[in-house]
Amino acid sequence: MAARVRAEESSGTEKQRYRVRNWKEYDRALVNRGSLTVWFDQDSISQGWTPPRPKGRGKPGLYSDLAIQTCLTIKTLFRLPYRATEGLVGSLMALSGVDLPVPDHTHLSRRAASLKVAIPRAPRKEPMHVVVDSTGLKIFGEGEWKVRCHGAGKRRTWRKIHLDVDEAQRDIIGIQVTTADWGDGEILPELLEQIEGDIEQVSADGAYDTKDCHAAIAERDARATIPPREGAVPWGEDHPRDRLLEQIATHGMEEWKRQSGYHRRSLAETTMFRLKQLGDKLFSRRFERQVAEAHVRAAILNQFTYLGMPNSVRVGEVASAA
Repeated sequence: MAARVRAEESSGTEKQRYRVRNWKEYDRALVNRGSLTVWFDQDSISQGWTPPRPKGRGKPGLYSDLAIQTCLTIKTLFRLPYRATEGLVGSLMALSGVDLPVPDHTHLSRRAASLKVAIPRAPRKEPMHVVVDSTGLKIFGEGEWKVRCHGAGKRRTWRKIHLDVDEAQRDIIGIQVTTADWGDGEILPELLEQIEGDIEQVSADGAYDTKDCHAAIAERDARATIPPREGAVPWGEDHPRDRLLEQIATHGMEEWKRQSGYHRRSLAETTMFRLKQLGDKLFSRRFERQVAEAHVRAAILNQFTYLGMPNSVRVGEVASAA
């Protein structure tokens, strides 16, 4: 029996065609993302698996933060429960010929609540263009198919993930995890505090059009590229946002976005999409463990980025179907 489908309606906009210029390197980077030796490096683990002895009295620990984060990285990357993670790490130890203890699933769960995840960040030489956005990761509730067919119920609960992304290198340079009660504009000052180095420009959507956000950006000597909300009025006292309103009134919103580089903010949305490829749901039940789980995903995503990203250029428009 033939499958019945409905024809998709045309959006009316021309779809652009792109070409990846470094396909060979990017193809190898995609392969390396699944290599266990990338995530379970024998040399670094042998040196840092056990923490140094305490300076005072007390029992020395068996597992450093590196050991716990390595186990949680493997757990997140391959979507394993704690018990299966213990088994996989133990087998990797045996195959590598490394004689080190393996944390059991109970110890992993307990340490995850207090772990300070080390997120890799490449050094910067030039001032950064920071793009900011937030998204939600589900904790529990109905699946997407049920929601689409029958609507959302009352038990759906989310955690908001707020990200700073470097527009040039496309890696995460700031992350904050909150409940759904926090607004985007309330978190921006804390996000900017996490960024090391000079900031040239901060691009965000209209949810960040607040005086506190503009003040936090100005404190870093950066330019705010935030479209004003509908019905916005000047703030007076020669505020930079007033000049932004004048530019939009003179050239129009679309031209202002093109001139200011606001469209590069879409890279933050792309990063959110990539983050959700590691799972659109947080599996931990306690908030502290949810924070660690989200930070581990950010660390994995940065490692993906440093392994290699596509260098794509626009080469034309997709030909319409005859």
